[in-house]
Parts: sequence; structure tokens; C-alpha cells
Amino acid sequence: MLRLRGAVQHYAWGDRYALPAMMEITADGRPWAEVWYGTHPRGQAQVDESLHLPAPTYLVDQVGELPFIVKLLAAAQPLSLQVHPSSAQAAAGFAREEALGVPRDSPQRVYADERAKPEMVVAISEFEALCGFVPQRDAIAACEAAGAMQLAAHVREHGSADAARAVLRGEKFAVDSPSAAMRQLLEHHSGSRDGGPSANNSHAAVALLMHHVRLAPGEALYLDAGEVHTYLYGTALEVQGSSDNVVRAAFTEKYVDLDEFFALASFAERGTPTIVAERVSGTSAAYRCAAPFQVMRHEVHGTFALTANREHTLLVCTSGRLGSLSAGSVAYVSRGESVALEGTATLYSVSA
Repeated sequence: MLRLRGAVQHYAWGDRYALPAMMEITADGRPWAEVWYGTHPRGQAQVDESLHLPAPTYLVDQVGELPFIVKLLAAAQPLSLQVHPSSAQAAAGFAREEALGVPRDSPQRVYADERAKPEMVVAISEFEALCGFVPQRDAIAACEAAGAMQLAAHVREHGSADAARAVLRGEKFAVDSPSAAMRQLLEHHSGSRDGGPSANNSHAAVALLMHHVRLAPGEALYLDAGEVHTYLYGTALEVQGSSDNVVRAAFTEKYVDLDEFFALASFAERGTPTIVAERVSGTSAAYRCAAPFQVMRHEVHGTFALTANREHTLLVCTSGRLGSLSAGSVAYVSRGESVALEGTATLYSVSA
């Protein structure tokens, strides 16, 4: 079992205290948005035991490339409205930017790699997100409740998909009483806390057309290619394909490519994508979905024993202590390796 040290990402939307508190380290005043545990070049995990050596060892040097990244994520404000490509779309987009000579470290680079980025987010704290589009009747009802009568009429006449594209292109729709999700977006991305004049000119009205999901700790979302989403607030475990391909449409200072976003995004109506873990034993539950990785939660009071039966497994402790793993700790277990740990903890295992 290899103890890991993750790569910290200090994005502007990150929480200054949540992840340092979980990991029992002193906050440094910067926003701690994500800690990556994987082998992607933009955030490689190190083997903890090598940190005292002159040159630290990276996980990729020990085990090769992982097909997934595990992240601890803490959002103090909404992320960008975004979508991820399929494998074919990622390969085509990456090749196109390579041919155009867009530098890989350019802020205008959309495709960082050739891989898809399906992702699951499992709430550690109360967690909120916007994801996917509600049925037309629900969108009309939400618009009318917010006093967005022009937008309601647009949805009624042209459908939710056309309305969402109009909002994101900057078409103006007056909103008298912004929804709770709209208020969160407006607070951080337009300077409006009360639905004042800036609310009438904001992309935030797209929230009226989307599922506003509130996850309790342990509940999850699974988002495949094309699923439009933004995380609004909270701390979570995120598992995703080993990719950093993000195509953004709004709510960010980063590069926005609206044409590419529209080319990838699904605006189809859908049910809420919440996943409730399925109990598989007295202490363990599995998150069933179409992910190319497996995620399980273990509530341990005593001994936790595991023999890894897949090529790569990461163990993530999110609360309590289990042997050498405390909250915020992550360890790698290779195929065929057995571990036995004692303690009381919430532990996640991620494997592929």
C-alpha cells in the first residue's frame, strides 16, 4: 500500500478552509479547490514515503498511468457551467488544436488531452449542483415562479433547449424573483445579491431550466459526456476519467468557447441523475452507474480487509482514522495486494 500526497489546485472558486481542515493542516489563505490523486500530467500524485528523498517519486513512476483521477473538491462558490467530451470528441478536438498549433499551456486551449472525462461526485458535506435540463412543463413553472415571463413564453414556443442557448448567447430575459440557484450564481458572477438590474442581463437564468440538486453526505451524481452541469457549493469526493477536458459556457474567468460547448452539450430533458448507494454488505455500499470505474463506500468500525482484484485501487479516507489513513488521506493498492486496517472511519474505494 502506497500512501499518496496529492497535487493541490488553488482555483478561485475553492474553499479556503474545508480541505485543510479535513486533512488537518494549517490553512494558508489560498483557496483550496481540489486535491488530485492520479497520474494526469496537470496534477500528479506523489508517493508519500519518497518526500524525504532528494527527488520525490510520482505515482506514475511506480504503477504507470491510472485510467481515473480521484479528487477531493471543496467549492465555496459556483464553478463554470461546463460539459465534457466523449472519447471520439476529445480525440478530434485534441488533434484539431494540435494541427492549429495551439500551445498546450495556452489559456485558450480547450482540449488538454485525447480522453473522455465521465465523472462521479459523492457528497462529503451537503452539496449542491445544477445538472441536466428539466421537462418543459417544469421549466415553464420555474420561470413563471421567478417572474421570468418572457423566458417562460420562449420555452413554451421554442422549447427548453432553444431557450437555454438564447440565455447563454446573452439574450436578455427579465427575472423578478430569482430562484435559490440563480441567487448563488448572481452573488458570485454578477455582483447582484438581491436580483437587482444585473439579474436581467445574466446567464444565471439558465438555472431556471436545470435540475437544482441537493445531495446529502453519501449521495452522488454521475455525469457522462455531454451532460451540462455546474457545482454550486460544498465538499465532495470526485472520481473522473483521467482527463482535464472542460468546455465552458459561463460563470468563469477562464476561456469560454460557446460554439464548442453547443456542439458537445446535450439539452435533452432528463430526470435527476442522483445516485443512492446500493447496500452490498453490513458496512459497504456501491454506486451503480455506467462509469468505467467502480466506487464503493465503507463505514468501518473495527477491521477493514480488502484484496484488490482490479489493476488499480485507491482508498480514500474522508472521516475518522483507519490504521495509517486519517481523514483526507489516500493510498494506492495494486492488484492482488491485501490490506487489513483497524479503526473507525468512512472510507471510499475506487478501482478500475
